[in-house]
Amino acid sequence: MRGFALALLAALAATALGCQESGFDESKETVRPLKVQHALGESKVPGQAERPLTLTADALDDALALGVRPLRATLPRARVPAYLRRRARGITVAPSVARFDLAAVEAADPDVILGSKEGQRRLYHRLKRIAPTVMSEGGGAQWKLNLRLHGEALGRTNDAEELLIDWDRRTARLRRSLGDRAAETKVSVVRVLPRELRTTGVDSFAGKVLGDIGLARPTAQDALRQSQRVSLDKPRIIDGDVLLLSVAPGGRAALRRLQSDPRWRRLRVVRSGHVVRVADSTWWAPGGILAARAALRDLEGAL
Repeated sequence: MRGFALALLAALAATALGCQESGFDESKETVRPLKVQHALGESKVPGQAERPLTLTADALDDALALGVRPLRATLPRARVPAYLRRRARGITVAPSVARFDLAAVEAADPDVILGSKEGQRRLYHRLKRIAPTVMSEGGGAQWKLNLRLHGEALGRTNDAEELLIDWDRRTARLRRSLGDRAAETKVSVVRVLPRELRTTGVDSFAGKVLGDIGLARPTAQDALRQSQRVSLDKPRIIDGDVLLLSVAPGGRAALRRLQSDPRWRRLRVVRSGHVVRVADSTWWAPGGILAARAALRDLEGAL
């Protein structure tokens, strides 16, 4: 992962330098095929893609943010995250792709396929026979690198950089409005699943968003890299000044049990009324610039 990330950053830096030296015009340059390095190799994409097919939520997210409407998208249970529903209206959405779905993928005739190493690695060699296929990796913790990769694959490199510059402006504005409170406010992130509670650490989509704003985390969550199962028997792991609570699909009954548990009601953050319900599909997302913006809106309201 580290090697791929460094290679991608180096390639992007070289591209940016070339733009400055030669008066790079993205709209003209990307009418020609481009070679894109990605998590599973190298793919020759057609410049500015017009008919992409996305296989992950973050690829759909980034494509829409870059002004490209995929001709088809696949998502778990064919469910579009709430924050994307308006933008994705009219796009054909199917369940996550499997081997027996490849005929439908081929029939769609995409010019680029965007997927992930974690989700579609086993299908990569079949997918790339259908269309140039670009695979991201790292999930939500690498959402900025993956936005750049999706921008390159779609021929919208400059647009992706503009989105990231805008993100920096938005987070800086919230940091200024919070002032010293940002570093002093410990934000806990907890997910209710049907049979367990989980919290997330710094190497996650939620962790990266909170880190960009400079918000503190409960000590146990700050030391955690990704996510872990937690128990009400260890309240220090869960408690904070603000708790962002989401409910995974099928977790409503578990939420009712949680809220009736005396241990939950004894948490300082619960007693102070600073538990904020947030969308599970946003905070536990695989990434995407639009998911990041939705999370930022949640924080603006909560803080």
